[in-house]
Amino acid sequence: MNDISEFKAALTRRELFDRIWSKPLTANAAELGTKPAVLAALAKRLDLPQPGSGYWTQKELGKAPPTPDYPAVPVLDTQAYAIEGVRRRRKPEPAKPATSEPAALVDRETPEAERLPPAAEEEIEPHQKVAKTRSALRKRRGTERVQIGGPGKFRLFVAPEAGERACAILDRLIGAVEAEGWSIQDAEQGYAIAANGEQIGLMIEERLDQVPHVVTKAELKERAEYDRKCALADRGIGYRPWREPQVPEHDYVPNGELALQFDHDYGASNLRRTFSDGKRQRLENLIPKIMEALERRAAALKASRLESEERAHRWAEQQKRRKDLERQLRVEGYRITFLRRQIERKREVDGLEQLIVHWEESDEADAGFTELLEFARLYRKWLAAKIAPHAIAERVAELKLMDDDVYIYDDKRLD
Repeated sequence: MNDISEFKAALTRRELFDRIWSKPLTANAAELGTKPAVLAALAKRLDLPQPGSGYWTQKELGKAPPTPDYPAVPVLDTQAYAIEGVRRRRKPEPAKPATSEPAALVDRETPEAERLPPAAEEEIEPHQKVAKTRSALRKRRGTERVQIGGPGKFRLFVAPEAGERACAILDRLIGAVEAEGWSIQDAEQGYAIAANGEQIGLMIEERLDQVPHVVTKAELKERAEYDRKCALADRGIGYRPWREPQVPEHDYVPNGELALQFDHDYGASNLRRTFSDGKRQRLENLIPKIMEALERRAAALKASRLESEERAHRWAEQQKRRKDLERQLRVEGYRITFLRRQIERKREVDGLEQLIVHWEESDEADAGFTELLEFARLYRKWLAAKIAPHAIAERVAELKLMDDDVYIYDDKRLD
C-alpha cells in the first residue's frame, strides 16, 4: 500500500543565505524535498538577497558579480525557520532480484552512493526576451518544423517538440551575452546580438533526417486515377493526363539535433558561423565557443565596416572634387563669355567712333545720310553707356556673376 509523507526542514537565516548563493534553487529544493518557489518566498520574507536572472550562467563563465555580504539582523538570526515540503506519494520499492549471494556482498558491490539519484541540473532562469518566442512555439502543433521570428522574437526553425530546448539554449546564450556587457537588439527579422557595437543576427534550426518514404492513401488514389485515365485514353476515350504523379523516395523529418547559425556577412565570411549538436557535444555546452566566435565576428565586421566607410569617404571626396572642378569651370565659363561680349561692344563703340568722325568730315548734305549719322551717334552713346563701369557693376550684381555657385540657365542673359 502506498503511503503519503510530507518532508519538513528547518534552516536558520544564515544557512538559507549560504544555500541560495552556493547552488541554484532547484538543487536546494531537491535536497530539502520542497519546491524552489517555497525557498524563494522564505528568502524574500527574511529580506535576503537572491541571485538574479542568468546568474548561474554568468558564474559558469566566470563573469558573475561577487556574492553580497550577509545582511545580519540579530532579531531574525537567532531562530530556525521551518520549510514546508511537497507532499509526495511513495512508490513501492521494486522487488529485489533473487540472488544466491549474501545480502552483505550485494551491498558491498553496489554502494549506496551509486544508488542515489543524479544531482539536479543547474537552474537557468527564463529570460524575458525569450518569453514571446516560447509562447509562439507552444501554440504550434504537429511534428513538422515551424518558423518563428519577427520583431520581439528570436528566429527559430524547429519542430514544437524541440522548441523548449531551443528556448533554454537561448536563455543560456542571453545570460552569457549580458555578462559580457553586450545586449540584445530588436530587428525586423528577429532579435540580434549587439557585440562591441556590431549587430549579429542568428537563428536556431533543427536538422533533418532522410527516411524512406511511406506511400500514403492519397498517393495511391492519385496513381490509380492516372492509370484509369491512361487506360481509357488508349481505348480512345478522354485524354491522357499530361503529368504523371511522382512519389518521392525519401522524406525528411526533424531529428531533434539543433544548430545555431549566424547570418551570412561578407565581412566575416572566413569565420565559423555554425555550431551544432554532434556525437560528443551538445549545443548547450558550446556557449563559451559561441561567445568567442561572436567576439571574433564582431571584430571582423567592425574592420570591414570601417574599411567600407573609408572607401565611401574617399569616393565622396573624389566626387566632391569633381563637382567642385565642374562648378569652377562652369562659373569661369560664364565670366569669360560675359567679358568677351563686353570686348565686342568696346570694339563696336570704337568702330562707330571712327565711322562717325569720317562721316562728319564729309560735305554730304543728303537728308537720309544726315539722319543715319545722327542715329550712329545715338547708338554709339547707348553702347558706351552699356560698357560703362557702373553699368557693368550693376549687371554683375544682377547676374550674381562673381558668386562661386552661380548658375545661369540661358547664355543670352550674358549679353
